[in-house]
Formats: sequence, C-alpha cells, structure tokens
Amino acid sequence: MGLFDNFKEKNGAKRRPIPGEIPERRSYTGADGKPMQIRHPRSFADVEEIIDRLKDNLTVIVYLNELSASTAERVTDILSGAIYALGGGMAQLQKDMFIFTPDGVDTQ
Repeated sequence: MGLFDNFKEKNGAKRRPIPGEIPERRSYTGADGKPMQIRHPRSFADVEEIIDRLKDNLTVIVYLNELSASTAERVTDILSGAIYALGGGMAQLQKDMFIFTPDGVDTQ
C-alpha cells in the first residue's frame, strides 16, 4: 500500500472538482438528435470556438455571467451576427444566458 493509495478513485467514483478548476465540457442532445453544446466564455477570444460550433450546425447555449457587461454585449453582438449569417436563430433564455440554434431549429 502506497502513501497516496487512499486518494485514488475507488469503484468508479467521480472525483470532486477543485475550486476554480475549469469544468469538463459536456454535450447534451437537442430535440433534433444532434449534440447541444454549453459554453461559458471567459473572454472575447472564446467567441471563435463558439462560432465554430455554430458552423458545425450544433445548438449552443452560452452563459455570459463570467464576463463584464461590455464584453458580454460584444460577445452577444458578434454571435448574433454570426448566427444571422448562418441562417440560424437566437433566443434569450434568462439573464446572461442565450441559445443559438442552426438553420431549421425553431427557437420560439
């Protein structure tokens, strides 16, 4: 028995997240059967990766609560322009939370 054996994951148990640690990226399935992405951008630089998911025709839920008000507004503006150019839709789900859907998915 080694010194650190007590800290190993046992029986497939998940480890607890460390405070401040970036959570794992999770994907969910939308109504159209395609994966739905959830993103928490931390800067304006993260917008490119979100637009790439939109170009892949994936539904993306974006939480803007980790951004300053001015950066959140810039991110919303650029993403709404991108989704318009791609023929998709956008809807606000709650304060600082938006859903961006590809062409053919109704956001109403």
